[in-house]
Amino acid sequence: MATEEHKRLADVVKETHALLRTEYHQYGAEVAWERHMARNDVLQKYATSMQKLATKYWKENDSKNGTYCRMLWIRTQCKEYFLNGGKEKYDKRERDIYAKMTGKKLDESCTNNSDEDICMEDHLKNEPKISVLDVGSCYNPLSVDEAFDVTAIDLIPDSTGGIFRCDFLNVAIGEERILSRDAREIYQLAARSFDAVVFSLLLEYLPCPEQRYNCCRNAYDVLKIGGLLLIVSPDSKHVGANARLMKSWRYTLSRLGFMRIKYEKLRHIHCLAFRKCACKDVATRWCELQRFSQDDRKYISETEIFIPQDFQTICFEEERGEKSVEYNETDLASTFSELPFDNEM
Repeated sequence: MATEEHKRLADVVKETHALLRTEYHQYGAEVAWERHMARNDVLQKYATSMQKLATKYWKENDSKNGTYCRMLWIRTQCKEYFLNGGKEKYDKRERDIYAKMTGKKLDESCTNNSDEDICMEDHLKNEPKISVLDVGSCYNPLSVDEAFDVTAIDLIPDSTGGIFRCDFLNVAIGEERILSRDAREIYQLAARSFDAVVFSLLLEYLPCPEQRYNCCRNAYDVLKIGGLLLIVSPDSKHVGANARLMKSWRYTLSRLGFMRIKYEKLRHIHCLAFRKCACKDVATRWCELQRFSQDDRKYISETEIFIPQDFQTICFEEERGEKSVEYNETDLASTFSELPFDNEM
């Protein structure tokens, strides 16, 4: 059973998400997000609660249960891909797929990314660290690993200066990074400048399917060719319960230009890795081969990312937890749109 503090911190997260979802249904996505961004006290309280949940309760339960935490999964996938031959493997796979599709060599004929360098050589030969953009970082957990050069962003900066204030949903993307005068806020991110982008428990924070898609599109724009988008999404159900949603994510991101290269269902979470292809035709090839059932089609979209809550009726009073609830492990796993409060670091 959870402690009183554990429940209180979980309630902060629940109530923040419930309010944001309710205002989205009342006022629309843009107004709801503007109202949310204006509540600095709520943002600060949320960030503090999430940090304490992650660094105290989830860490303790990982140690006790011997479970594989989300941040370890992210670090492992990055290192396997960038440092242990994974990128070269998928560079070759993409070249082979493109050759089968067209009878041509990728670097000679692909024009989908003509504004970018489509060279498939390993750029890390001259870059000693993996450049990572951690979106919704909260407390910059990846900074402990010397293999990474981390840019950590969140809706509110921390007191140490380790996290930049940045609304990734609406940030400008251009030729260079632009900071505020005090260097605590990012106004613009540089296109094609990161090896990896991390969305850990981020997409469920956003109440609107179009907003989630826009975040993935921004990730595509700031990633280098061959870069990784790493997504961790909460789900306390069995692996097949939301299989249609996971398939729809793959479809939408493939249309955007990502190839899914890794998927694992761990306890309470889905873990996914997508590669930014040098040629979008290679990524969309998977979509062309699919035959979707009528039941599948309500989840399929080229410009929306759906989560289970999109198909549920919103009841604000209930979501705020004003009814009596017994907080067991499953309940706590549901408080962040089924966030694994008892199992994550």
